Amino acid sequence: MNCKNIFISAGDVSGDIHACNLVKEIKRISPSCYITAIGGKNLQKCVDHFIIDIVSINAFGFFPLKQVIYLQKVFKQIKIYLYKTHTDKIILIDFYGFNIHIAKLAKKMDIPVYYYIGPQVWASRKYRIKKLARVITKMFVIFPFEEKIYKEHGLDTTFVGNPILDIIPRKQYQYKCCKNLNQIVIGLFPGSRMPIIKRHIPILLDIMHMLKQNLQMQLKFILFNTQDNLYQIKLMNIPKDIEFATSNNLIKRQSIDFAICTSGTVSLENVLMHIPMIVMYKLSYLDYFIIKSIIKVKYITIANIIANKLIVPEFIQFEANAHKIVPYIIKALKPENYKQQIKVLNTLRMNLGNTGAAKRVAKMILND
Repeated sequence: MNCKNIFISAGDVSGDIHACNLVKEIKRISPSCYITAIGGKNLQKCVDHFIIDIVSINAFGFFPLKQVIYLQKVFKQIKIYLYKTHTDKIILIDFYGFNIHIAKLAKKMDIPVYYYIGPQVWASRKYRIKKLARVITKMFVIFPFEEKIYKEHGLDTTFVGNPILDIIPRKQYQYKCCKNLNQIVIGLFPGSRMPIIKRHIPILLDIMHMLKQNLQMQLKFILFNTQDNLYQIKLMNIPKDIEFATSNNLIKRQSIDFAICTSGTVSLENVLMHIPMIVMYKLSYLDYFIIKSIIKVKYITIANIIANKLIVPEFIQFEANAHKIVPYIIKALKPENYKQQIKVLNTLRMNLGNTGAAKRVAKMILND
């Protein structure tokens, strides 16, 4: 193993989790490898040297000025660190808007750069792949269709399987068609970043109210999020009959009959847990029209993108309201429709590769 010092950068919640799992695999293979990182609380616990938390700022989309200034200061810290400390390899986790600058700096310094969980630039700004190809040593992607896209642009790319398969083991979540649908448990997943959460909470409460009015059955609602976000969400005048749980509480999530969630990682996790769902997403009007003008895919939910068809209904922007969503949920909960949804979800796992993505990536990086 020709590696002594590694620098890792992860900028969001899911990236922080996957980065930490990768660090554990690197340490298992090469315990003497010294790892420095920026990221979130998971990385902070598992690396040798943690510089700063950038996950907690909830950066998303077009960074507000305050976040831009903060990230510029972080980048200066990284630059000073890399110039002062010999670094053998750099690993980037998703988060293109910030990580591309680290990659360019590393290229100037002749440090190999490995991208684990390639950014989804193919969905909107495909020209960014050319920028990545100029500065990235190797790309490790987690969706099968991504490998061809990146390779077409001359980037050394390997599909390594999806790390979520290790978080959601197959044996733990069996076919759920025998659920007692006289008592419905609905999971609410408003997103991982506070600006999005604040936009989604009123819609979720409207949906909850309308479902109670229109469904003649016992309903239970569980709102899932990170521990830090839950603390803030509880201050938003949430009804007392909503239960709270952390997103990583898989036992609690297994109890869900139906989910209302955003289009991120959580939707794919729900697919693998065989939980029928709808995806909703609402942005500010400005962000929505900007993103709509540059988006290049038919769907925003990764399950639909992989399947290349609408298997998870999407209610985006103007469609993201209780009057549109509730009738669909009522229809979806009819026994024959419910069973059919689970059958469809059950076929998706085989398209995500095999378990052990972090282990494979760790070996490839250390042996390169």
